[in-house]
Amino acid sequence: MLVDTGFPGNQGMPGTSAPGITRDADRITKVLKLANVTVLDYVVVTHYHGDHAGNAAELANRIPIRHFIDHGPYTVELQPNRAAAFVSYQPVREKAHAITAKPGDRIPIAGLDVQVVSSAGELITKPMEGAPGAGTPNSLCRDAKLKDQDPTPENFESVGVVVRYNNFRLLDLGDLTWNQEHELVCPNNLIGAFDVFHTTRHGDPHAGAPQLVHAIHARVAVMNNGERKGGDPEYWQIVHTAPGLQDFWQIHRSAAGGADHNSPEQVLANLNEVDHGHYIKMSVRPDGSFSMTNERNGFTKDYPAMSKNRHTSATQ
Repeated sequence: MLVDTGFPGNQGMPGTSAPGITRDADRITKVLKLANVTVLDYVVVTHYHGDHAGNAAELANRIPIRHFIDHGPYTVELQPNRAAAFVSYQPVREKAHAITAKPGDRIPIAGLDVQVVSSAGELITKPMEGAPGAGTPNSLCRDAKLKDQDPTPENFESVGVVVRYNNFRLLDLGDLTWNQEHELVCPNNLIGAFDVFHTTRHGDPHAGAPQLVHAIHARVAVMNNGERKGGDPEYWQIVHTAPGLQDFWQIHRSAAGGADHNSPEQVLANLNEVDHGHYIKMSVRPDGSFSMTNERNGFTKDYPAMSKNRHTSATQ
């Protein structure tokens, strides 16, 4: 299963304009080869912005894709400059086996439990079965603040998933908005506790509601930011101060974060936009323990398995 496909063409790589270069597709293809993946059973397209859906057609030309999963056969942003990714994806979607995700759906991958918690603006409404801490009242909701609606409505449509491998749990909500994060955990935490949190919307301040970030008690957070995309200092601080967090890994050092709102260099995959293409690898073992590796410098850290029945103090 692949979640999102990256920018189309060479967008986002400064200083290079050579034709025929497909930056993100090349990076994804490289990692698939390293993992000995020759067929993608599922590609989850969280929403139809260019950095998430732009390479779907190119990847479909490179590797067999059995199923696409997305929020539906439409985009809510119809402006030509906003709809380009969907327009390029639409012909591929029409020919492929496309599945419109709904909250509560499961993606049937052998050995994994992958459950959809958000799609097309809808969210799960009941606690996730078997999730540690799910269904408990969240005291962080008492003084929680909401924000004005995100000005880019495709983010509101994001397909968010929970991936479980035995006792290990990972949360990836795409570019879901602050207020939707609030709904997932208030007044009760519907999604429970996690080992790894893939930060929402690249660390943009329209997401990262502390009532969610602090309630899920993730031990590790991974921010898919760029040097100048996401990585907002306020968002970084919310994650950095989350109860139970041990390490905060970042795809890029954030220019906005400066010295005070970036993680240590050993857990930064890219130190600037020119130093591009380095990735973070997560390896999860059957007992729920896992390791994180920075491909740039080879730094690796192991994290032990947690109890299946663990609960979180923030949600008691």
